Formats: sequence, structure tokens, C-alpha cells
Amino acid sequence: MAYRTLYRAWRPQTFAQILGQDHVCRTLQNAIANGRLAHAYLFCGPRGTGKTSTAKILAKALNCEQGLTPEPCDECSLCVRIREGYCLDVLEMDAASNRGIDEIRALRDQVRLTPTEARYKVYIIDEVHMLTAEAFNAFLKTLEEPPPRVVFILATTEPERIPATILSRCQRFDFHRLSAEMMAARLKEVAQAEELILEPRTAMLLARSAAGSMRDGLGLLDQCISFCGTTINHEDVLELLGVPAAEVLTALLGAIGRGEAGTVLTMLAELRAQGKDPRLLLKHLTFWLRNLMLLMVCREPTSLLPLSQEEITGLSQQAQCWSSGRIAVALTELTEQESLMRFAAQPWIVLEAALVGLCVPSLSEGERPPKDNAQDTVASKPAQTQTVESKPTVSPVATSEASKTAVAAAGKDFAAGPSQEQKTGEPALLSEIKSGWDQILEEIKTKGPALEAVWRYGQPQALQGNVLQVAFEAEGIKNVATGPDKIAALEEALQKILKAELKVRPGTVSDLAVSTNKTDIGPSTEEPPGIVEARTLFGADKVSIREEREE
Repeated sequence: MAYRTLYRAWRPQTFAQILGQDHVCRTLQNAIANGRLAHAYLFCGPRGTGKTSTAKILAKALNCEQGLTPEPCDECSLCVRIREGYCLDVLEMDAASNRGIDEIRALRDQVRLTPTEARYKVYIIDEVHMLTAEAFNAFLKTLEEPPPRVVFILATTEPERIPATILSRCQRFDFHRLSAEMMAARLKEVAQAEELILEPRTAMLLARSAAGSMRDGLGLLDQCISFCGTTINHEDVLELLGVPAAEVLTALLGAIGRGEAGTVLTMLAELRAQGKDPRLLLKHLTFWLRNLMLLMVCREPTSLLPLSQEEITGLSQQAQCWSSGRIAVALTELTEQESLMRFAAQPWIVLEAALVGLCVPSLSEGERPPKDNAQDTVASKPAQTQTVESKPTVSPVATSEASKTAVAAAGKDFAAGPSQEQKTGEPALLSEIKSGWDQILEEIKTKGPALEAVWRYGQPQALQGNVLQVAFEAEGIKNVATGPDKIAALEEALQKILKAELKVRPGTVSDLAVSTNKTDIGPSTEEPPGIVEARTLFGADKVSIREEREE
């Protein structure tokens, strides 16, 4: 006898064997028991969730020799013939290869014939969304008023492509993706029956890789048997799937959390030499970072984590390197980079730049000095006035040192509050923004914790016209803040709290400091219309005003 793959050998044959679709099975069984059968059903859901299997089980329940029963016997001649695909009255049609109007016309002629050996004629049309518009139109009347003893079961993964006229004539059932825990338990059950040695963490890895599809999970297990034999080694499965080990991913998260950019690039180079896919690597890194967030935020995260106990222990060791706010920012950044990498010509460079950008020291709220203490410190010290001298050129060597000094000075200024010079020289609106910054952040938090976490890293630095400049210490966080949704959230909060219609321009502390110094030197003049918008779009250091004189 020819070999049958696992997903075919272990296809469910009764409603009790259907995994994770209790809401569908219970409804169908009650309809059979109460004699409330519909003439058309629509099964929707992702691949590998049991749509076709449920349709065949329903066909067996309708035609079982023991009568209409909520659970077919799966032993009588009709049940066996339906299971093997030999029953003349249960027809399975693939709409992807029979999608034209001619095929539907032939089906419409066949429907008129009475059943030959079964109680009901059952038509199972798989991938029904592939039918053409003309085929759907030809199918309408037959689907609405079929002959007696005829049941249509339509299955699709894309119900949004089915015309509303078809949807309204069917009872719709939505099949759900299976959880990783449920699939892992099923895989261990199959492995035990097939006399395989399968570790729990390996079963969980296969379940996560299948992404909710039981057919894909059994297919991966079949592939692992061909690669490993009856003893399925975890390291061999990692090599087969191309997935980095959990220890590597947690170590990579730890290096990012500690800000060790060199270590991160070294680990990426090793993974690249091993032939790993950067897109798959980013996907799994995002998955593990989300699990770290659940581990830090939730009170009982074990029930929410699709990980083994050993993996949870290894991941918890990296929690000290991260804060919940920083994780939210990092998840937003990685999600955006994942969409960019789909079309990137050099995805490894995109991945390296994204991870290095995340290697910045955490600036969470708990790490900032208390405001009262900072104000007392400023009050106890005499005010110092510094003279700013304008220099025509800046040497490359001094640039990095100046940047570090500006970052350090800005951090002290943010914590200590406005100095005496700022109180007398800065606009009143800017003072209101700085004093009410925490209230503005709370307003942003109502739109989403991730949005608030981004602006928690920044501080308002200057106000030029109607443009508010917000300074960030790190380039990576600044890049995240330039997103349209981030800027819109802050602008709406400013409008609601201060009744001020302002434009927001994020930047690093050093860049905005240079821009502010250039603006402050010389007599203050009102900028012509359009200059503020140009500075916002292209950056203040890239826009200059040049007056042309007529000769």
C-alpha cells in the first residue's frame, strides 16, 4: 500500500475529532438532531483549520446508514465510501480549476437528478471565491431554491471575495486558527501513536511555525521524520526550519537591551553566515520581544506565553535590560521595519540598521530625577550666564565631543526645569508646554500606550513660529517619532490641552541645538510665509533665506 502522509492519515473522521471548532460542530449537530438542516452552508477560515474535513463529516452524518445522527458511525458502507471519496452522491469540486460558467451549468443540470445510493446529494465546493462573476450569477437561482435532498457546502479562505448575493443565501460558519498549545498537544499525540520521540519544546516549535494550521503542522512533522528518523532532535528541527535557537534570540534581545551595538552586529554576522533569512529572523525576534513584554507587564504571563518553561526561564533573565515603555517603542519600530523589508533589495542592512537604532540607553520615567529635588538643586545654585560665541567652522573631531556635551547638558536641563534665563527669554507658550508636558503625555496615552512611550523619550526644546521642536537623545527614537500617527497624536494633544494649533518637528538634541543657535544669532526677524513649513519638511539646518539684490 502506498504511503499516506500524516495529514491525510490523521484527517478527522467524526465531529469529536475536529480540533478547536466546537462552535461549528455543536451548531451542526444540533441542526441534525432537531431536523433544521439548511440547504447551503459557507465554511470560512484560514487554511488547515478543518473546513473540508467538517464538510465531509457533515456529508457522512446526513447519509449514515444508521439514520440522521449527530455523529456518524464511520463504519457503515456509505460512511466508508464517503471517506474514501467513492460515493456517487457526495461530489467534491475544486472551484480554482473549475471556475467558469460552463462548469456551473453542468453542475446545475446534475442537481436535478435524485440521489442514487445516499439519502442526500452533497456538493462540496472548495475555494469557492475563485469562481468568476458569471459563474456566481449562474449559480444564484440554484443556490436559492435547490431541489429536495440537495445540500451545498461552500468552503473558502477569502469570504470577502464572495458576492453578497451568495453570502445571503448561505449559513456562514467561521473557523478559527488553532492555538499553539492545542496544536502542540495534538502533535505529541500523533507522535506517540506513530512511535516517535518528540520533545515538548520541539512540538511547540512546530506548532508556532505552522501558524494555526493543523495541516501545516502535520506536514512539518512528516518532514522532520524524513530528516531525523523516529528520534526528532530539537537542533535538527531548528536547522530544517531555518529558525534561530531560543538561546540566540534571547541573547540578541539582551545585547540590544544593554546597548551593545557591536555585539548585536557580531551576532547578526554569525546568523548571516549560517544562511538565516533576515525576514524570518526579524519575525521571530519580534515574537520574542512581545513575549518579553507579556512577561514584564502581565501578572500571570505563563498562560499567555506559547513557550516551554525552559524558554520562559531564559527569557526572564533579559527582563532587567528592558523597560516596558522601551519595549513598546521597539515593537513599533520592528513592526514598521518588517513591512519595509518585504521590498528591500538588501534586507540585512535594513535589519542591522533597525537593531543598532534600538541600542540606546533606556530613559524610562523611573530613571529621571524627581522634579522637586531638581528644582531645589537649581534654586540652591546661583544662576550662571554663558556667553555663546559664533564660529564660522566646526572641525570634524570636535563634532562628536560637542554632540556628547549637548546631549548631557540637555539631559540636565530637562531634569532641572527651566533656568532663570529661560523663564525670562522663552515664549510663554513654550513655558506652558514644558510645565504641562506630563499632562500632554497622559492625553496621548489615551490614544495608545505605544504612542505615549515614544514621546516620553522627548522634551520640548524650542518654539519657532508655530513649529514646536521636540528633542530626543537617540537617533533611533527620533526616527520612530517622525511617523505620521505619532506626530498627529502630539498635535491633537496640544490642541486639546493648550488650545494651540502647532506643528511638531522631532529631532535629536544636537541637531535642534544647532538649529536654535543659528536662529538666535543676529536680530530677530519674522520669517516670510512658507519658511516655517519648509523647515518642518526638510529640516531647519537645510533651509536658509538668501536675499537677492538687483544690480
